[in-house]
Amino acid sequence: MENSGLNLGAEQKVTVAEKVRKEPNKNYFISASAGTGKTYTLTNYYIGILEQHEKTGESDIVDRIVAVTFTNKAANEMKDRIVKEIQKKLESLSENDRAYKYWKDVYKNMSRAIISTIDSFCRRILIEQNIEAGVDPNFKIINELKQKKLIDKATQRAIQLAFDVYDAIESGENYTEKVTNYLYGLTTERNKRIRELSDELAKSKEDIFRLFEVFGDISDVAEKIKSVVTNWRLELNESKVSERLLEVFEEAGGALRAFRNISLIAAEFYESETLDNFEYDFKGVLEKTLRVLENSATREYYQKRFKYIIVDEFQDTNELQKKIFDLIHTDNNYIFYVGDRKQSIYRFRGGDVSVFIKTMNEFEEKIKSGRTDYEMLSLNVNYRSHPELIDYFNYISENTIFNNHVYEALSESPEKSKTTNNKSKSKKKDKDKSQANAEDMGLNDVSQNIGEILSTERDENIYIHEVFRLRYPELYQKLWFIRKDDESNAAFFPDSHEFLPGDLRRVNYVTISKASFFGNTQENDGNTEEVGLDEDDQGPGKMKKLKEMDERELEAFYVAKVIKSLVGKEMTFYEKQDGKFVPTSRKITFKDFAILSYKLEGIEDVYREVFAKEGIPLYIVKGRGFYRRPEIKAVISALYVIQNPNSNYYFTQFFFTPFTDNVEQNPEVGVQNGKVKIFHKIVTRYRESKQQGLKKSLFQCAKELAEENELPGNVTKMIKLVAKYDELKYYLRPAETLKLFVKESGYLRKIAHYPNSSQRLRNVRKLLEQATEFDDQAPTFFELTRLLERISEVQEVEASEISEEEDVVRMMTVHASKGLEFNIVFLVNNDGVDRTEEKTFFPESEDGNGRYVYISQFLDKALKKFETSKVTKELEKELKKLLEAEVIYDKTEILRKVYVAITRAKEMLFVVDLQRKNSKGTPAIKYLNPKGFEEKIKIISSLEEIDKLAGDNLEFVSEKEEFSKQKNIQSLRDLENVVDTSLIFSDFTPKAYKRYISPTLLYGIKDEKSSLESVDESSEDFESSETISITSTSNFEASKAKARLKALNSLLEKASEIARGKQIHSMLASVTKYEQLKLLVEQNVLPENILNVRILESLFNESEKIFSEWRLAKSMEIYDEKLKERKNYILFGVPDKVFLKDGEFYVVDFKSADLYGEAEEIERYMFQVKFYMTLLSDLGKVHCGYLVSVPRGQALRIDPPGEDFLDEIIDRIKQFEELMSI
Repeated sequence: MENSGLNLGAEQKVTVAEKVRKEPNKNYFISASAGTGKTYTLTNYYIGILEQHEKTGESDIVDRIVAVTFTNKAANEMKDRIVKEIQKKLESLSENDRAYKYWKDVYKNMSRAIISTIDSFCRRILIEQNIEAGVDPNFKIINELKQKKLIDKATQRAIQLAFDVYDAIESGENYTEKVTNYLYGLTTERNKRIRELSDELAKSKEDIFRLFEVFGDISDVAEKIKSVVTNWRLELNESKVSERLLEVFEEAGGALRAFRNISLIAAEFYESETLDNFEYDFKGVLEKTLRVLENSATREYYQKRFKYIIVDEFQDTNELQKKIFDLIHTDNNYIFYVGDRKQSIYRFRGGDVSVFIKTMNEFEEKIKSGRTDYEMLSLNVNYRSHPELIDYFNYISENTIFNNHVYEALSESPEKSKTTNNKSKSKKKDKDKSQANAEDMGLNDVSQNIGEILSTERDENIYIHEVFRLRYPELYQKLWFIRKDDESNAAFFPDSHEFLPGDLRRVNYVTISKASFFGNTQENDGNTEEVGLDEDDQGPGKMKKLKEMDERELEAFYVAKVIKSLVGKEMTFYEKQDGKFVPTSRKITFKDFAILSYKLEGIEDVYREVFAKEGIPLYIVKGRGFYRRPEIKAVISALYVIQNPNSNYYFTQFFFTPFTDNVEQNPEVGVQNGKVKIFHKIVTRYRESKQQGLKKSLFQCAKELAEENELPGNVTKMIKLVAKYDELKYYLRPAETLKLFVKESGYLRKIAHYPNSSQRLRNVRKLLEQATEFDDQAPTFFELTRLLERISEVQEVEASEISEEEDVVRMMTVHASKGLEFNIVFLVNNDGVDRTEEKTFFPESEDGNGRYVYISQFLDKALKKFETSKVTKELEKELKKLLEAEVIYDKTEILRKVYVAITRAKEMLFVVDLQRKNSKGTPAIKYLNPKGFEEKIKIISSLEEIDKLAGDNLEFVSEKEEFSKQKNIQSLRDLENVVDTSLIFSDFTPKAYKRYISPTLLYGIKDEKSSLESVDESSEDFESSETISITSTSNFEASKAKARLKALNSLLEKASEIARGKQIHSMLASVTKYEQLKLLVEQNVLPENILNVRILESLFNESEKIFSEWRLAKSMEIYDEKLKERKNYILFGVPDKVFLKDGEFYVVDFKSADLYGEAEEIERYMFQVKFYMTLLSDLGKVHCGYLVSVPRGQALRIDPPGEDFLDEIIDRIKQFEELMSI
């Protein structure tokens, strides 16, 4: 058949793109299957709007169009395409044409066109309406890591508050006094809301107990609360507990009620840390925008301002986003929705396919009512994929993926279902059946039909499908294949002379059965030949024998073998040229391949290792394994050992990392032989010390051996380096500590000797470059290590220097691939089953007014915990029916993932079928059953078939290795430049003695500043170290170790006054402008009296620079008369605010105490400020300092101290030395 571009005009007079361009003044709902030119249609619609207003010369129409896309990349692509079309217009016109000026003005105006993501659009509204919204126009969007940290904190506080309420009532105390301790510093509105919720908890304190009794684990409840606060705050506020559940199963209903109230309290705490500090997460921006648009005047302004609203990727929106669009859309403007319900795969982060389906129904109702300004269209021509692939997509979608055969088969008798389970059912039959059922029973008969279902004992899957279908027949129908919307046509005819390597087809299935493979190898007399390696490959990277591989390694090996067999082979590709698809013959390269998986967890490391050993360059896109990479885990273990070297666990973990490698020795051999012997020597010394009654850590024993020259030089160097940075961690910022330790340890050169070192070096580069961000999240070293305990749970992509042009195989999740296309796609991990998780749902209430809060599997757990005769099997099903829609949307998500995955392929698709048993659930491969399509696909089931494809074209391996070596050398040089070597000072070498001195320590001050200027350690390290914490003489009536441990415990006590002070400090730390300070007062976050301190207005408004919680340090030596030696001390402190005004420093320290109260207390505070000014004096001239009482609005000026102040500090240090020697 002769190749040509498909002439759409021959089949339809007007394409969808042409129609919307010609008639832009309509409301459109467009279903766009994969690869059908969605962006092209959007561009034409936008250009159509501009052409419509060319007649009136309204070039400012650009300001009246808002286009919302899913990603910034999509927004930029859309804008670029529109601009190019406008440029074409200008090129086709002469400057004398009347239209030229219009299009030239439009071109200029495009620089301010609103084409953005939904959060950027909402941010624009909040900035424009900042006074109405009550937000600082310079508000921040927080990252995922900070969000997680704050939600963890808010959840912990909410659960603790609930426990305090319960304990107070149990002990007969007034619980409101307990609640008050949590409310200081909150706005009046939040204060009132938390009190109301606490009152709700108090009304039925048993609900609190029941909640934790059902789940049996505080952490389990906490995780569910965190999920709700992260994703469902708006729905949570609008929810209630089912009245029916409370009526028939009070214990379960009460537990859910407690869960809702505690979650709402956690949300209030979280928003007090974010919204009240003008910081928003993604959802917070949207929720705030919704509230702003609920104001009638603001809403009407935007309704008139925006004439055209374009929403791309509508299937990925949720109810919150839809509400924003609904508030702006009226009968006087136009909305354009485009998306594909088959590609709605973001339910895990709030995307809701039901919004798309319900909007389809809304448009259908409008059209049925006679509205001619509403129209529904479908894009059906696939411009991405080869016609044979499109045939496969259509077949597999209609007959397997989006065919409700699961329900149909289960509905039949067991005997019949065995023979009809795989039978193809036409969509027309499903549609007629669904419509007939709906018409026969009507809405009034739904409950009766459900009642009949409840009386049976059929499978739960049948039940939830049937209940959903009866309750929402039109929604249920739209979950499945609708031919007019979902069937795609090819955009070209394949060339009759096209060719593929070997006997491959455009669609191929690779089946892997480890059981059958082992069967074959056993028959071959126990053959253990290694596969895939040259005979001389005897290095540490040796490939495992196939017999020793687990199933996932075997899958990766098969995929690697297929890729290697194809690279360098000739194949026909189709390239678009001048609107036509032209067949082009060329060799297959690595960058033609993409490997897609439903998740990367548990498989990315396997593929990385196998592909590295097979010599295939692999780049993993948006992998979640960054902080699990060995080279990164090693750096983190170094941070832990620096934080607490006397922890035997941390020291052991650190010892067996590349940090202690001998760079001259093979790292693999070093770990297996030398290191074990060295560590055994340290352990032997440790045991000997225990037998002698000495309490020494492994690290201390290692130091002794190093001093005795009993350890190799490379290990001795690391022991000394850890000791050095154990001291420096209080002097340097965490980021500098990290960078310097990596630099001095020679870590980069050590990991350069490991396999795949280029990628390892790039990953360490990324960690070092990101280190500065840690300083913002964790200002102290202790906080940094705690932060890193959580950070690996946040998605972090692997480092990469690979551009799109480089020749590499890409691996990514199906989610990451959405919107992309690849020449050759491998779909792997099809045997996996999504884990059944307990998710929190907010289904619509039965009357349609509001939502219920519900947790999947909650009722089953509650029934096991609480005995009740009221809940029969029928009643149990009735209670569960609230979830039927949510469960169906959840269960059908895998179908949409499968569809997205297969439709990424342009030229060829490989579906990998790893045949193994699954105990529960339905693996994705079940939805890719090609029965009925076998003649058009190739099935590969053995390595012999793969070997037939391979030839002598594997020279690329050696070229890749050489390229990798060159990259390693360059990467190492670049990495060493990341560290500022000037920060390594010789006088930082550990001395025999060193202490860290803060003003809170010297004066025994215990207030809101204590935690910032104290040393946080675990008890083990605290007992062994020489750091001084906040204490008083009375604390030392026992041994030093016991006294220090007691001092640590006292440090962690949180008195209500200190807690309130900390809350004030956290608020003031974010203030950089006087207007922010006033706004916090207006919102009752800060006391009104603070505005009486006039000096603050001057400092905030007139300073060149403002520093918040600046960590200052100064080194000094003191001669010890008794020991006849000099001791080294580090003075450090953290002033609340330092203002640089007219070239001079001003120190301001905020207090919650009365500045005209006890003289002794004021004297301590003045000493504190003088201490800060002394530290600052090394950096510049200090003008003065101020103590500010926030609640009372008092200010006390303090002049810079004289030279004799250092003598006072020395005297106080000596007093502490005497105290510590008691």
